[in-house]
Amino acid sequence: MRFVYSGCLFFALIVSSCSSPTQTNQPNVYYDIAGYVKRQIAELTTRKPLVNKQVRINEKTSRQDTRDINWSRELELFTQADINKPALRSSYQITRPDSLTYQYTLKKSEEKLTVRSLRVQLDSATHQPRRIEAVLQTANPLYSSERHVVMESGANGRDPWQMQQYTVSGFQKLPYFDKNEFAVKGIVQSTQPRP
Repeated sequence: MRFVYSGCLFFALIVSSCSSPTQTNQPNVYYDIAGYVKRQIAELTTRKPLVNKQVRINEKTSRQDTRDINWSRELELFTQADINKPALRSSYQITRPDSLTYQYTLKKSEEKLTVRSLRVQLDSATHQPRRIEAVLQTANPLYSSERHVVMESGANGRDPWQMQQYTVSGFQKLPYFDKNEFAVKGIVQSTQPRP
């Protein structure tokens, strides 16, 4: 038993010494939307703004005004749209339609990846993301889905640059069942005090 434990410890030391720090600290190839979305999640969780939220599942629609939102879960698909992972460094074609827009499109050789496209448009004055848009697709023999996510941000009165609204729409399909279509739209109300 002592030999097995010593062998595992030795193997772990060898593996950890083989990973070079330059690999883990490499600069991002693509725009860092994960960092931006995580900052928005932290700020929204702290501020708890009023959100006008509309949810549609197939033909049923509901609306509510609420401050009670788990922002990590609400914006999870935006964090899933992060393509700044070491394994994805050469998976996307990069185009710049203009100096404020980053467009990333999945290369044909990488068809199994979930994030099909990502577009980030920056504000000309602040260089903060004004619009983030992504398409995510999953397909296997048991399940298929497509999600289209859009986040729009800006300055709102005296509030700092922040997410102003978001939409998530798409479908889920299981074999032998009808396709379920869904759409979620949230509009974040300004938190500045009323006169």
